[in-house]
Amino acid sequence: MSTLRKTAAQWLWIAGLLLPVTLASAESGPQRRPPLFPPGEQIAVGGSRTESQIGRTQDARAVVRGVVDAFGHGSFDLIVAPDRIYPFRRFDEHGAPVYEAPRTIDASGLGGLVTSHDGIVYGLRTSGGRIELLEFDRSALKFQPRAISDELKLPGGLSGALAGRLDANGRLDVYFGVHNSEGYHHPEIHHHRFEYVPFDGAGFWRGGLPRAALYHARFESTSLKKLASLGRAGAGSPEFLFDLRGMAILPGPESRQLSLITSEKLGVFRRFPLDPATGAPAKSEFVNGPDQVAVRHPVINPGIATFADPQSGRRAFIVSDTGRVWFYEATQQDGRIVCGEPLPVRAPTSAIALGALPVISPGDLDGDGRIDFLAGNDAGQLLFVKNIGEPDRPEFDEPVPVDVDGEPLDIKAGYRGSIQGPGEAMWGYTCPTVVDWNGDGKLDVILNSILADYMVLLQRPGSGPPRFTKPRPMYCDGLQLHLAWRSQPAICRWEHGGRLGMVCLDEQNLLRQFWRIDNQNVERGELLRFQDGSPINANVDEGAGQTGRAKLVPTDWDGDGALDLLVGTSRGLSIAASGTTFYPSSFGDTRQASVLLLRNAGTNAAPVFEYARMVEFNGERIRLGTHSCSPQLIDLGRGVRDILVAEESGGIRYFPAEGLAISKAAP
Repeated sequence: MSTLRKTAAQWLWIAGLLLPVTLASAESGPQRRPPLFPPGEQIAVGGSRTESQIGRTQDARAVVRGVVDAFGHGSFDLIVAPDRIYPFRRFDEHGAPVYEAPRTIDASGLGGLVTSHDGIVYGLRTSGGRIELLEFDRSALKFQPRAISDELKLPGGLSGALAGRLDANGRLDVYFGVHNSEGYHHPEIHHHRFEYVPFDGAGFWRGGLPRAALYHARFESTSLKKLASLGRAGAGSPEFLFDLRGMAILPGPESRQLSLITSEKLGVFRRFPLDPATGAPAKSEFVNGPDQVAVRHPVINPGIATFADPQSGRRAFIVSDTGRVWFYEATQQDGRIVCGEPLPVRAPTSAIALGALPVISPGDLDGDGRIDFLAGNDAGQLLFVKNIGEPDRPEFDEPVPVDVDGEPLDIKAGYRGSIQGPGEAMWGYTCPTVVDWNGDGKLDVILNSILADYMVLLQRPGSGPPRFTKPRPMYCDGLQLHLAWRSQPAICRWEHGGRLGMVCLDEQNLLRQFWRIDNQNVERGELLRFQDGSPINANVDEGAGQTGRAKLVPTDWDGDGALDLLVGTSRGLSIAASGTTFYPSSFGDTRQASVLLLRNAGTNAAPVFEYARMVEFNGERIRLGTHSCSPQLIDLGRGVRDILVAEESGGIRYFPAEGLAISKAAP
């Protein structure tokens, strides 16, 4: 082995830092400590914390559907579809509810709740074009079928979110959304094809903007046998752009004042005052923030529940989104509902909740000698996950927003920022890579996102949690660096003391090297290639929104001194594993987001790569979710490199070195 390759095997330059690495080989076996976390499972919030934010996990979604009095502590127990109920424990110092560990509940398909005057709790769900009423069995923690309506004569399909109320005469009012028939994608060509053009020459979306309208049905009783009235609640353009995600009834300060609160796909909250006699909704108005501007939940697809404390008179919303659960206190000012800033809703400590589709990058971000993580997510945020453990026994705190020029980062696609259209206006898909980009000894961030515009955030001097400058655009040949979207770049020094290189998916979705010139400028370099000379394409059979998405990590997997590439894929990617096999797409219906290895069969000075292989754990390929996974191969203090993978649901799974291997070469 050459001197260069021996040096690289002993000291691996990753993210601009010189990090000592002991490779996961047989000769390092005696130095190994036991696995740091349960193998194959998500890492829990560590330290002395006894409570953490409720979030989506690998085995549970987090869609709030309502509150009930299931355990005799008031109507604050939280139902999270499809199968969890959180018993209420207390209110914290900010007034947000804190819950016990969840219990299993049968709430499949639940769209909303109704509470009767005698305390019976009913659930609502749709069955085709029918409304189904369920009754909550507190002892069995199950919603039992009670009644189902006839087929409703409606112009479109029903939304999954419903709400209802029983009046003093036992009549049941049910509220739901009905979708119009407008299609979203332009019909000329499939939206995953390379030829698909999402926006026209004037910059407008070529497809449609579907909407949903609010409907109101009144039944004479809970038997649902007799329909007293059915119709649209308003007129003109349907109220909800794209989709209706949540509905709940909010009591007013006076007993007869009821409001229907709704949440829609892009995060907007609306209030519909209800006529106490007919149950009919009046014209909608926005729910405002303290600044009297309409509130927009910062994450797409919010579900909503409401509660009122009869003792204090406090009213509130509990809101779920794609990854976590939040609390908004609601007040009434000048006849309008006003809510405060979102606060986390907590329960006994469980898996770290990063929001959906997290992308992680490790490094000692606060200078305390321990490896932390920076994480992006679907909401376009940047979160700091501090290592609060010991150097050889890491533990990770709850994620907190990173200070970027004095405020949290919030990247959103807006109308034109997503190549999949304005329906993704509230997504951000931040993909950070931690690196000392300017050579000052502090870790900076190179950031890609839904916008596909590469940016740099330089870390400011100081101690404590990292703080960054505002994002600054990166350039190549004087033009803003705009490459494949939603992919994480691999940044490393291929040779000791050499120039920083950045491996990205370029405009053709091919792996290409870029070289640092200064803080904001890079030079376009050569394509990376397989041993047969062909370029490395991340998706050979689909285009448009299925391009990009790969998460790239430089690492010396096999200890030969040549840097390899670890790749986190989505389900839809297809990277060549042979001349006829592509991972993970060749697995057909069983394909999922996967971790691949591109082994460097050349040198760091002249890298060439073998065809892709699957990374396996305990003899089976690592496969997680649909849209994304973000791997890191790293020594966290036990003398070998384990794999951590941020997965679609929002957690980080742990795969210890003992079970890791790569698959055989594909035929």
